[in-house]
Amino acid sequence: MLHSPKCSCKNKEKMKTGTPEVGISEIAGVVPEWSIKAEKMAKDQQLPLEYVNGGLGLIRARIPYNTPLEELIIKALQKIHYQDVDRFILATESDNDLSKAIMAIKAINKGLNITKVPFQLKFACLAGVQALLLACEYSIAHKKPAIVIVADRSLYGDDKAQVTQGSAVIAIRIENNPELLTLQFRGCGQYAEDIEDFRVPVKTAPFPEINGPLTKPAYIKCMIQSVKDYKIKNQKSGLITDEIDYFVMHTPFPKMVVWASAALWRYERNKNKEFLPLLEQCLHNPDLFKRFKQFLDETRKLPEFQKFFKQKVEPGLRYNLYIGNCYNASIFISLISVLEQIQKGQHLCIIGYGSGSGSLTMMGQAIKSGFRSDLNYQIKNGKELSVAQYQEWRAETVKKVRGD
Repeated sequence: MLHSPKCSCKNKEKMKTGTPEVGISEIAGVVPEWSIKAEKMAKDQQLPLEYVNGGLGLIRARIPYNTPLEELIIKALQKIHYQDVDRFILATESDNDLSKAIMAIKAINKGLNITKVPFQLKFACLAGVQALLLACEYSIAHKKPAIVIVADRSLYGDDKAQVTQGSAVIAIRIENNPELLTLQFRGCGQYAEDIEDFRVPVKTAPFPEINGPLTKPAYIKCMIQSVKDYKIKNQKSGLITDEIDYFVMHTPFPKMVVWASAALWRYERNKNKEFLPLLEQCLHNPDLFKRFKQFLDETRKLPEFQKFFKQKVEPGLRYNLYIGNCYNASIFISLISVLEQIQKGQHLCIIGYGSGSGSLTMMGQAIKSGFRSDLNYQIKNGKELSVAQYQEWRAETVKKVRGD
């Protein structure tokens, strides 16, 4: 089994002139042992198979059956070097306590017997990228490493949304003079707007209230505005879609990234004046997204876009279709996939999104080639859930969250 190499020494600091680089030295992922085929869920919920495989682009859903997320956090942390770290930042939207950071306390303090105070963030699926940003700032300010943990499982009440469910945990070591990837966290692009596309009220928890038609334009608008803000701050006049080697985006399901990529590619080229005004109108009338999607479908047919997508976006989607939507962890599943393919010196763009809504954009540069994780091994060697076992897990999870 292969995973990221351990650091060669504790709290390593290479003295450099000027501001030190900061970024990722280690990253490791853990998915639950159990999964269920998307086509099996589709049949159980009487959904067309083409909707699941083609419309969403999903094959399997990874389910934490009889496996608390705290256990997966511990397994992920044990794959990287964490013993010399004072700052642990956990991003999740799966914690069921409105006050106590239960997952962080159980995993870090109780599970690993670490007495450091764990920090826990929440901003839908954007919190993981927020944690990445805060960890970079901490490492630069204190000249110390930090650990970012993203841990989630998605759970939906709606039958059509259930097939997108998934779960994963990612552990990341951030430090000065990193060994794997530098992160340009200064001048990151950002955009936030109060959009009610997704929320988890106490009365419906753990099931969210989802406005599916609104989520699509919300994601695309926030992403475009975040990239725009990055370009303004960093005085970038060229096309990011041409200049950057790889794109890593939040992946609730692979087809969403296809649409978002087409929107970003078209936006940068500004080929139609109706494009952005119509996107804005979709936020007030989501039914207009069908018309907006026509622009995206036209773009997807262009050979230039198809080349861009195949070379720069698709490499990040290799694992997501076998795991499902793992909320905060989804974008880092994509990041691991890109890190396994990127070459030394190449650049990547990370575009995070969280419903509600907000987006962050930052850049990174590979320090070396040849990184390998064990995600592929985990995916190929899991166990298969029956529909009955899956329904059992859903019922038990609901009971725990509601305190029944």
